Amino acid sequence: MKSTTKLINTPFANVFLFSFFWAISIIVSKLAFNAGAHPVTFLIQSAIVSLVLLAVYVLPQKHQELKSLPRKVFGGIVLANAIHFGLGAFFINSGTALTSAVNVGFLSKFATVTTIIFAWLILKEKLTKSKLISVAIMIVGVFLITTKGQVIVPQPGDILVLLACTSFSLGNVLMRKFLKNYAVSGELVSFLRPVSGLPILLIFLLFSPIYPQQIQPVFNVNISNLTFLPYIIGSSLASSLLTIFLNRTLKVSSASYMSMMSMMTPVIVSAMAIILLGESMVLIQLVGAILIILSGIATHYLKIEKQ
Repeated sequence: MKSTTKLINTPFANVFLFSFFWAISIIVSKLAFNAGAHPVTFLIQSAIVSLVLLAVYVLPQKHQELKSLPRKVFGGIVLANAIHFGLGAFFINSGTALTSAVNVGFLSKFATVTTIIFAWLILKEKLTKSKLISVAIMIVGVFLITTKGQVIVPQPGDILVLLACTSFSLGNVLMRKFLKNYAVSGELVSFLRPVSGLPILLIFLLFSPIYPQQIQPVFNVNISNLTFLPYIIGSSLASSLLTIFLNRTLKVSSASYMSMMSMMTPVIVSAMAIILLGESMVLIQLVGAILIILSGIATHYLKIEKQ
């Protein structure tokens, strides 16, 4: 029992579970979209259900911690979650409306680069040669998987995807700062994620009539439509778990390690997509998957979680 508890508290175990549940969330969402779910409606409904699930799980055991949380720490966690979930979700959905899925798939992995930069600037994490080489190899691997080696043609929505990467990275790095310096549990931080992000999403939804014509259909939502409730529950459960293990990872390792090791997610997604969605991989994508796996092994053994 003691050895199991020790294992679950390691950086690798937490980042693996974070990546695994992130992959499940992507697959469930893909199944929902294939069935006709509206992306933003699905996002907001999933966030609401996640809030309920996390409240039921977290509040009974963490309500005293929430009450005793210093105002400065509470405000910082809310800000980090609002940037990560509120702004990040808005930009990624808007960008997806204006560019191809292939572009989104690759450009979203740029978050690894921006995370390392923010971690260097804000957290003073080391910018080592081994870290830069591992990142470069991972990005090549992700490029091969997501584009099959094809050249990406920039589109207007790409800048929005890059803004999403910046939001995800900045949110994670700020969260790491508070989790590293203050005694606050990852579970409580996870509960505050939908609490902080939902108001931002609803504000963006409120102002959708003034957005460019191409983006407006993305925000034409019907919150009361529960046609895809089973998918919403599945996605919300996976999202709640990935959030818990994301914050546990940030508690016990560097932000750079979390971002680099989570690059295993597209490999897990590819395996699940082949089995559950009937998708396939060509040889060049397999090469990319191998590069990501090898870089992940190198990242783990180079002890980057301590850098």
